[in-house]
Amino acid sequence: MNFYKIKSSLILKVIIHILLVMCIATIGLLILQKTNKIDISLVSGLSIMIITSLLYIIFMYIEFIRPTKKILHEMKALLTGKRYRRVITTRVDEIGVIGHFFNDITKNLEQISTDLNAHRRITKELDIAHQIQQNLLPQSAPNVDELDIVAKTKPAEEIGGDSFDFMDKENNLFFYIGDVTGHGVPAGLVMIMVDTLLDTFIDKEMNSKDVLTNTNKYLQPKISSTMFMTMVMFRWDKQNKKMYYTGAGHEHVVIYRQSTHKCESYPAGGIALGMVPDNSKMLIEKEIDFQSGDTLILYSDGITEGENSNGELYGLERLKKAAEKFGNLPSSNLIFESISKDFSSFIEGHIQDDDMSIMIVRRK
Repeated sequence: MNFYKIKSSLILKVIIHILLVMCIATIGLLILQKTNKIDISLVSGLSIMIITSLLYIIFMYIEFIRPTKKILHEMKALLTGKRYRRVITTRVDEIGVIGHFFNDITKNLEQISTDLNAHRRITKELDIAHQIQQNLLPQSAPNVDELDIVAKTKPAEEIGGDSFDFMDKENNLFFYIGDVTGHGVPAGLVMIMVDTLLDTFIDKEMNSKDVLTNTNKYLQPKISSTMFMTMVMFRWDKQNKKMYYTGAGHEHVVIYRQSTHKCESYPAGGIALGMVPDNSKMLIEKEIDFQSGDTLILYSDGITEGENSNGELYGLERLKKAAEKFGNLPSSNLIFESISKDFSSFIEGHIQDDDMSIMIVRRK
């Protein structure tokens, strides 16, 4: 839109309007003079028309041209990305309506701009938080004799509540998979708190139960009563070649037996971290039979509760069947990729509703 053409058009219309008024006034004076109803000289008549025209021009400029020019100037500034000002007017005619409309439009645009800036700021902060969380998650499993481990997580949002980690301490390797209620920023903050506490207490304790008991003791007073974290923590005794675990309200522990090519599953047991002030009587460290060729399949509920387009859940039984189908593959990574493909084929591109994590631990 060319504002100069609009302005020129308005001025041209005013000039034409003035000329029409002068022509009508001249014709009127001539008629009156010929009918002898008025005696006026040509000079006097021209003077009257000029004065009338000037007054008319002043009136039109003050009443229409100047306010219109102001509005058009601000509109041009808005559309060209320059600084503009609100139109100050109390008029209720057409020009006033245009002025008020301009003010409403710019007010909405300013709100949209504010929202966009806030969105950019939040997005940037979420990206930073996402990066911090990703840095906390191990990029690879530790190199431990007899164990072949792979673990990955996929958050539903920028910040996830699923977590896993490995802590290699002298004669013991601790590793866990956990899931904070919900997802997003609150879940991510709890996950970071838990991971930090676990690192602290694993340096002091020699079994998984005591680690989770002390973590809960310091976590529970610091979080909302609606927030908690399910978890199952394992301890591999390197010296005695034994596997132990402590459940804290998490999903089943699935184990593929090389000897039978079948899967077994055990409830993790226990109570989620953060639910009660003292969970020491509800947690038990248990030994699990873990022979050469056996494989642990650990997961978060985002896997078993994953839905397909018909609303069917992937479920524990499908996971066990997939583990039995692929459990004899030569590496944890191949088992992980095969189960992941099976899961992806089942959900058929359905929107991810929850964080998803899988950990595969195989005894070589």
